[in-house]
Amino acid sequence: MGSTDKTPAGVTETPDVPERGIFRLSRRLPDWADPIIDAVLLVERLAPVVLAVLVFAGGLILLLSGAGPEVFARKAVLRDIIPLPFAEASHLSASLTGLALIVLSRGLALRMAQARYAAMAVLIAGAAFVLIKGLDWEEAGLLLLVAGALAASRHAFYRRGDWHAFRPTPMWLGIMALTLVAVTLIGLIGFRNVSYRTELWWSFAWSGDAPRFLRATLVVAIVVVALTMNVIINRPPRARPARVAVPDAVRRISETCADSIVQVAHLGDKKFLVSPDQDAFLMYAVSGSSWVCLGGPFGNPQAGEALFWRLAELADRAGGRPVYYGVSPDAVLRLLDFGHVILKTGEVALVDLAKFTLEGPDRKDLRYARSRATRDGLSFHVLPRAEVPAHMGRLRHVSDAWLAGRKGREKGFSLGRFDPQYMAEFDVAIMEKEGEIIAFANLWRSGARHEMSIDLMRHLSGQTPVLMDALMVETILYAQSQGYEKFNLGGAPLSGLKHHPLASVWNRIGTLAYRRGDEFYSFEGLRAFKKKFGPDWSPRYMTCPGGMSIPRALIDVALLISRPNSSLVRLPE
Repeated sequence: MGSTDKTPAGVTETPDVPERGIFRLSRRLPDWADPIIDAVLLVERLAPVVLAVLVFAGGLILLLSGAGPEVFARKAVLRDIIPLPFAEASHLSASLTGLALIVLSRGLALRMAQARYAAMAVLIAGAAFVLIKGLDWEEAGLLLLVAGALAASRHAFYRRGDWHAFRPTPMWLGIMALTLVAVTLIGLIGFRNVSYRTELWWSFAWSGDAPRFLRATLVVAIVVVALTMNVIINRPPRARPARVAVPDAVRRISETCADSIVQVAHLGDKKFLVSPDQDAFLMYAVSGSSWVCLGGPFGNPQAGEALFWRLAELADRAGGRPVYYGVSPDAVLRLLDFGHVILKTGEVALVDLAKFTLEGPDRKDLRYARSRATRDGLSFHVLPRAEVPAHMGRLRHVSDAWLAGRKGREKGFSLGRFDPQYMAEFDVAIMEKEGEIIAFANLWRSGARHEMSIDLMRHLSGQTPVLMDALMVETILYAQSQGYEKFNLGGAPLSGLKHHPLASVWNRIGTLAYRRGDEFYSFEGLRAFKKKFGPDWSPRYMTCPGGMSIPRALIDVALLISRPNSSLVRLPE
């Protein structure tokens, strides 16, 4: 995802990924060729997985071949053609080649171009080794056939990546270890009549199949252990991500956007995907293998829908998965064509300011909070954005004291954090007592006075017990006086999930966490606090590929929000 001189840092423009050859060809063919193009695209989609399985199988064949006896008649032919050391070295090399093919099969499954080139070279070398060690022309033919299939599937392997992308994952190391154990057991069964003794390790003879099996197994095991230690010890460093400046196009769109969540773009921890006409954008970040888009699209709906697909293409090219988080019901409809699993992550509380009032029995607690705050000497007002830097030290004092009383840390991605550069972008609602700021909340404003929302909401402890209720009431009344239509109280995670025997597994897990997770997070308490203001509840969703991608995507999103070590795990770009 390179950027040109005209592209601000953190902004990805739409034309920077070249189309693959089959797409360019389809533009020049008549309509009757569409079924052919569709068939070719389907083959391209399935080819990497099929070829990865075949390459893995080729590696397994080479390992099994090294664990079994050679055909005696073929060895008799070889001994008149090549020296014994060549045959011994080829036997060992064939086993190591089998292990290399197993490692490379993961890269092929990820559609990496370098894995394809490396696998073809290793397959050809493996074919030569099995011919030299035992004239196993059947195995050599199969390996060359797979190499030919890889050569004919160039367009199916289009992802970039360096050699670090081949680092085996813990799961892949486990597969390699199980494979090695299985091959070793098969070899021991095949040579069960051999009397194992120390001299076998140093026995070199044309009839010495058992010693060759022992040596090859030992060397392959050493390599697997070395790979494992390398994965454990030499972990790639997590570079601290640089702050991303908000481009002019994003600022311009944010000023007219109806959703206040767009203001989290100022946090500086997300990149932006901007449409060619500069009238729509998505904001996203990369965590693990997930390219996580927050809300949106913002701006022109038609251009925004194209950006959804654009992000999916970028993620696919990098070997990742697209994940759309904090998606509204309207945006979910645009994502149905992705075939993603749709997970409800909670609800957002929206107060209709045209109907909001402190009158009536349901609002007596809010009236009491406001009058009690007045009796306790608290005053409310809003610091304009221009005045916020002058009060930054006082605000930081409140924020630091609030954080000191919490078990967690500053969040990110979908939630703001106390950062002077970020806080200076907004007006801040404050509660004062005797000239001292004791509570504050920065205000997110949408375009056209459609919606106002709070982001950070922090206070000093030991004050009046109604402090936060009073701050919220005054802020809502302020938004009402400013002519806003709605006040967004923020989200209630895991709220509104259905608890039913026929509900999805995610719904049942989420419901259990919502009801039993108060030790870690007050899910029900947060919803109860917001419910006092009589909001309407709007659901929010996350979409991602199904299967095992679901738990991995959930973990990646959680890491983005929790900001462990204030760094993100990024894929190479």
